Amino acid sequence: MRVVQVPPRLAAAVALADPAPDARVLEVGCGRGVAAALLVERLSAGHYTGIDRSATATAATAARITDAVAAGRATVRTEELADHVPTPTDVALAVNVNAFWTGPARRELAVLASALGAEGVLHLVYGDDGGKAPRTDVVDRLRGHLDAAGFVADVATPELRGVHLLHVRAVGQALR
Repeated sequence: MRVVQVPPRLAAAVALADPAPDARVLEVGCGRGVAAALLVERLSAGHYTGIDRSATATAATAARITDAVAAGRATVRTEELADHVPTPTDVALAVNVNAFWTGPARRELAVLASALGAEGVLHLVYGDDGGKAPRTDVVDRLRGHLDAAGFVADVATPELRGVHLLHVRAVGQALR
């Protein structure tokens, strides 16, 4: 059995998202599935959906969580977030996904707003495993884009598992 080294930023991001065992989780930019495996472990009665625009990444994710996929507890799709057909979601997680601060991400945030409804929570987490502090110059842009999409964002810069992170927790206006 191959032991997978979990990057501290991914373990920290999953800890920040902290989904309930019965949560419906959407991971945006699931990459090679390391966070997916951590999330699926937590979801004893929930469901995981991972999306990524890279077919190589989604194939790796599906292979990593093959038992959950086979059991119907996980779905992995190769698609852009803007093209994702939203289904009810309790927690959405995106780690180092730049689309949310490099442009207004209107379509992407509209998909997330629809999926999360009034009670779901969006977690945007930025950072690396090198010990550097995350970029905080993007906070105003993130807040502006989220506000325009109907989210209310709280921003924190925690240090977890030896990693400095930028954590944006956003909820729909109804939860304010």
